[in-house]
Amino acid sequence: MSVRALVAAAALAPVLALAGGAAGSPPGLALAEVRPVTSAPPGIPAIRAPASAAATWCGTATTADVTPNLVPGHPLHWLYVIPSDGPDRLATYGSVMQTDAEAIDLWWRREDPTRTPRNDVRQLPCGVQLDISSVRLPLTGAQLDSGFNFGDILDGIQAAGFASTLTKYVVYYDGPATPTPAGEVCGRGGSLRSGFGLAVVYVRACLGVSTAAVAAHEVLHALGAVPSAAPNGCDGHVCDSDDDVMYPYLDDDPLAEKLLDVGRDDYYGHAGAFLDTQDSTWLVRLNAQAPLRVTVTGPGSVTADVPGLRCARTCTTTWNAGTQLALSATPSGSAKLVRWGGACSGTGKCSVDVAPGRAVSALFAPRTYRLTVGVAGRGSVRSARRGIACGKRCNAAFPSHVSLRLTATPAKGWKLRAWRGACRGAKRTCTVPMSKATNARAVFVRVRPR
Repeated sequence: MSVRALVAAAALAPVLALAGGAAGSPPGLALAEVRPVTSAPPGIPAIRAPASAAATWCGTATTADVTPNLVPGHPLHWLYVIPSDGPDRLATYGSVMQTDAEAIDLWWRREDPTRTPRNDVRQLPCGVQLDISSVRLPLTGAQLDSGFNFGDILDGIQAAGFASTLTKYVVYYDGPATPTPAGEVCGRGGSLRSGFGLAVVYVRACLGVSTAAVAAHEVLHALGAVPSAAPNGCDGHVCDSDDDVMYPYLDDDPLAEKLLDVGRDDYYGHAGAFLDTQDSTWLVRLNAQAPLRVTVTGPGSVTADVPGLRCARTCTTTWNAGTQLALSATPSGSAKLVRWGGACSGTGKCSVDVAPGRAVSALFAPRTYRLTVGVAGRGSVRSARRGIACGKRCNAAFPSHVSLRLTATPAKGWKLRAWRGACRGAKRTCTVPMSKATNARAVFVRVRPR
């Protein structure tokens, strides 16, 4: 008979009609809880010791999310969190987290070859691995040990800057884990209507229960599972198969022996009209990727509201096809955005749905360019806008990429022979595009008497 850890559900906010919030949860928050043998059915043997980490994380502690994200799209950002008086063991748990992330990725692809969680990764000396941020909470371990205070952990990471509604946060909390009156808790998770989601693994609790299985379970809660309309739902979980990763009890078997929505009728890949976590924007759609090419010309950069795009020059990023992006253009120094091109136009924000072949361009330039005007012979040149009015030589600065009309007026007995420089021809008016600093010259000659 296997050891079981109870997952007593509820979600993080009123997204799901789950059980009431657990002790220490913020108002309006319902949570998913993983509990071990003290809450499991009687007659279950002791839990085995946890397996050692198979991967070695080679990163170093950072207190911020390193951007831009290597994999564009809504990310799962991993956090190592400790109380104010706790020892920092990221060197150990970083490898546990990396191992679990790899295990979850492999398991998810096995269960659904078209999807996998979009873990926030970056290039490290030993390869592409998790971008793990470290947060030291303002409260002591004793203060946080009352019911595994989920609300205080949530408040702490948000105060540290991890509050994006575009991100789900996977927290490995390395603090005291004294059992609650209801039993030992291994993890909690859920999501808000805003999109903010949190999956917490209590690493000092439930020794022997797979942290990868707990993390996968809580990540699914953060993605919205299990919806109240699920036909086999039971208190935020499913009760049709004890092999399901969202079953109320997790045994001590590895994640590889769990299944993702047995029967595909409750929370993942189902045909119902209720929430389906397979459609979550936090999953990479492996079978539906599309590139977006952004061409940047001039002094400026382009960023997207969704993490993963920050271009200071031409770049191509790959997204789930159909991802909706709001692009922003940021000029450098005193420059300005002249115009968008491609799938966008004008000078405001650019909204684009990523699709094969779709491209966007942004043209930046200095706010003004200088125009120098010379006159040969007798006559004058004036600009339609104030700045140029001269009979020999003058110059003035004009808004860049805003066409400027010049008018040449010959003196009595003289005529305009031709323009030189930025203007051509013999018409008295000339339009200068002001796409660069430039010059124009009007050449006047005497009118021959007839």
